[in-house]
Amino acid sequence: MGIKGPETAGHTRMDNLSDLRVFVQVALAGSFAAASRVLGMTTSAVSKAVQRLEAEVGAKLLSRTTRAVSMTVEGERFLEGARKLLDDADALKSEFTDSLEEPRGKLVVSAPAVFGRVWLIERVLDFMCRFQDVEVELKFEDRIVDFMSEGIDVAIRLGDLGDSVNLVARRLFEDTIHTCAAPSYIERYGQPETLEEIACHRGIHYRVQNTGLLFPFIFDCKGETVRRTLDPVLVGNNIDAIHRAAEAGLGLAQLPSFLVRESFSSGRLVEVMKDHRMERFPYSIVYLDRRLVAPRVRAFVDFLVSEPPNFLDPDA
Repeated sequence: MGIKGPETAGHTRMDNLSDLRVFVQVALAGSFAAASRVLGMTTSAVSKAVQRLEAEVGAKLLSRTTRAVSMTVEGERFLEGARKLLDDADALKSEFTDSLEEPRGKLVVSAPAVFGRVWLIERVLDFMCRFQDVEVELKFEDRIVDFMSEGIDVAIRLGDLGDSVNLVARRLFEDTIHTCAAPSYIERYGQPETLEEIACHRGIHYRVQNTGLLFPFIFDCKGETVRRTLDPVLVGNNIDAIHRAAEAGLGLAQLPSFLVRESFSSGRLVEVMKDHRMERFPYSIVYLDRRLVAPRVRAFVDFLVSEPPNFLDPDA
């Protein structure tokens, strides 16, 4: 008998949702023993639950060895449908439970580290004071997260989202990226005015965590986007570190308005290449596109959108 594909995993009887949860946990943990500890079950009970599920779908989902388990080809196919079914079941339960009372349950939020520190954490605290039955886990890190595998409910993302399938995006605000230098750097190396001149300058570059590549400097040239990788004097994957290095006069850096406005006001940094400043970059709130969106997710997104950041250009 052939296995039911992801699109038919939902035909598993509702009384076997517990077996589906066991199977998914074993697949994620990589062993029956590890899954049993997470689920609070005996290893024998975990093994029997997987056997029942395999008997129902008519295919072997896991390959067992004395030390670990691995997914079969059929198991990989079935896992996708199983996780979607469980997510929908959890969302359905939350929909009805939370509709009777205030939003409740755990909310996992991902955001760029500096943006989280400067603005988001205060809004999260305000949200939690209003919705006291919601438990929040904050993940501040500068990388693109995988919603499904990492259990993310809501994420803040910068720039063009591209082909973000299965995601809903709502615009939060727009910011400007400035090319910055310390007065001490300009005194020593001069101030670049053109794209040709900037190629000779020292750059403080950001390394993208997901790809390991250097993020180039981005400029506008008569409506065209121009990218330049400068001679890297310092490379980092943390915007705060790049900001401090720029203030120390080590090189040029490109930084968002919300981070550098105080540095501009105090004179610790000045903007260069102003005529080639790029247009505003959008920040969006992103969450999974589901038939049923948990009330805590919807409430949090609506809460942030209702009072977006009011960051202004430093020279506005």
